[in-house]
Amino acid sequence: MKNRRMDVPCCSRLNEKSKAWVVGFLLVFLTAGCVGPQGAGLYEAMSSQQKKGVLEELKKNWQEYDVYCDGPVGTPAALIFDPKNDGRNLIGYQYIKLSKEASVRTAIVWIEFQVQYNPLLYRIFDEERNFYGYVLTAYHLPSTKRIDPKTLQLRQFESMFHAIGSAGED
Repeated sequence: MKNRRMDVPCCSRLNEKSKAWVVGFLLVFLTAGCVGPQGAGLYEAMSSQQKKGVLEELKKNWQEYDVYCDGPVGTPAALIFDPKNDGRNLIGYQYIKLSKEASVRTAIVWIEFQVQYNPLLYRIFDEERNFYGYVLTAYHLPSTKRIDPKTLQLRQFESMFHAIGSAGED
């Protein structure tokens, strides 16, 4: 006895169409993944021990960096340390430039305070592995885009504190 379901022509066509769609979607996603955004930066998370040492150095030598805060100092989502005089720029979209040691230290404390998200310090490089600076963030991955041959820009993030945070700047 033959199974009637196996002899239905519409099901075999549907199965072939489904296979074609799946293969088509896979090809689109693979192509998009290979092409990717051009000129995007790379990031490298530091170990807990490395982070501790580098953060101490950054606090101590903060004036050797252009420091940018994503959001108010008391409610930051990310903090950028862009080395001065290296010929490269690491900036953030609508970030606030900090000019006081107390502001830099406050922003670091508040990012580190977000322990439920495991705050990390990242080294940022361009596609040729040129060092651009450091990014401290509690939750987000520091994706960048190329603005010009010497500038990478971080997107704006949203801190869990932004909704209830202070409006104070540097």
